[in-house]
Amino acid sequence: MITRILINNSPAFKLLELQLFKGFNVFSGSSGSGKSVFMESLLAIFGIKDSNADLIEANITIDWMQVPQDIKELLEDGDDEIVLSILRKEKVRYFLNHQSSSKKRLNELVSGFGKHISAKGDEDLKPANILRILDAFIATKNPNHAKNLEICKQKFTKLQEIQKSLSEIIAQESQIQTLKEIAEFEIKKIESIAPKEGEYEELLELKKTLSRQEKIAQEIQNVRTALENLHCIDTFLGLVDEQCPAFFDGLNELEALLESKEQQLHSLEDINPESLLNRISDISELLRKYGSVEEALAHLATQKQKLTQYENMAFDKQELQKSQELLESELHTLAQTLHTQRLESKEAFANELGALMQELRLKDLHIEIDTKTLDSSGISVCNLTLGTSTINTLSAGEYNRARLGLMCLDVSISPRAGLLVLDEIDANLSGEESEGVAKILKKLSHSYQIFAISHQPHMPTLADNHYLVYKNGAYSDVKLLDTQGRIEEIARMISGSQVTKEALEFAKGVLAKNGIKV
Repeated sequence: MITRILINNSPAFKLLELQLFKGFNVFSGSSGSGKSVFMESLLAIFGIKDSNADLIEANITIDWMQVPQDIKELLEDGDDEIVLSILRKEKVRYFLNHQSSSKKRLNELVSGFGKHISAKGDEDLKPANILRILDAFIATKNPNHAKNLEICKQKFTKLQEIQKSLSEIIAQESQIQTLKEIAEFEIKKIESIAPKEGEYEELLELKKTLSRQEKIAQEIQNVRTALENLHCIDTFLGLVDEQCPAFFDGLNELEALLESKEQQLHSLEDINPESLLNRISDISELLRKYGSVEEALAHLATQKQKLTQYENMAFDKQELQKSQELLESELHTLAQTLHTQRLESKEAFANELGALMQELRLKDLHIEIDTKTLDSSGISVCNLTLGTSTINTLSAGEYNRARLGLMCLDVSISPRAGLLVLDEIDANLSGEESEGVAKILKKLSHSYQIFAISHQPHMPTLADNHYLVYKNGAYSDVKLLDTQGRIEEIARMISGSQVTKEALEFAKGVLAKNGIKV
């Protein structure tokens, strides 16, 4: 609720500080007095209009349940009143509790509880909002309906998550198939070679040995021939009665080496040089691609892991598809239950809403409930028509009156507090139509703090607070009227600038009828 507004240096007001009260607040005054300028300043606080003054400031009592979480963080715990300010100098600056803010923040804050009814095009009469109110209406009589609706929303959210995951898998499937083929090829390639650590170096040494095989065999033969002639050494050592153990130990080592090389040459007889060269070539290719045998084996392990993931993705897809089918089946069953409950409640809902539309002097109301593609609310779509007119073919006046009727039913089902600003809602209406609007606004004022401009007497006679906007020299001013002031202003609205005795008497009578002591 707005408790105070300050406007400094606007097109109509030099300096205005006004105390505001809960309930139904009506502003009247002659044409050009500044009513619309005042409303524009009020809507600037909502973040709906641009500021039309050097300073606009409002004190607002708040309901913490309706304040967005990020804005709660800017407020002190326990604060039930905030100050919104708009300062216009070289540029427009916005303040929340005297701390710098933004127009967007103001709009986010007030949009939780503030509504502005002026132009056609709000969401109030959209099928989704009508269905929301119908569901709330049903829930007052059948609590299971609200439970089913919440379950439907939760399951639909889960379904959307599954569908998103499925879409991602399907979008990747062609790419995954290619990656899978690459992984399978590389695994097959490395496994077919099956390299061992240190093998490449051994093969190179073997290749070197093969290339010198004949020369080594010839030299072994030459050494053995030479050794056969060493018996003279034994003869010499015997003659001189000396020993040379180191020499004979060396000969033993040489003999062992000769035998080792002879065995190696013998083993090489079974080696196919072409196969050896091919093996060296295969491992060399791996080394060029991966850097080392160790890295090739690490890559093999990685590709096997990826292949498992790709194969698991196919499994995941199957599981997601099963979950999707099950959820869709459950949702359609649940949605059908909701749809049946809505059809069964349609007549009672139409009767209550229709009574409000009749009070607003609108044409006969018809509610139509059809089916649509499944969404979070089920399969129902709810439309209303007035006479033969659909929502899209209503005039602006009819549209806004229908909005008021729907809002009135909504708050009677789900009570809430808020702000409602109406700019000449009864303009161009007949007396009966204006009276109907006034009565509905009176009902709404039990939930909303209402600010309305009126040119007809019906709203002022039902108002909790009647303000007069008037010229005071070059600028305008606003004052809260007492009972006598209300009588005189209502009489002026009835008879014009030349107030008649009959108009005064009528004003007294209608105020008295509405419970105001005159």
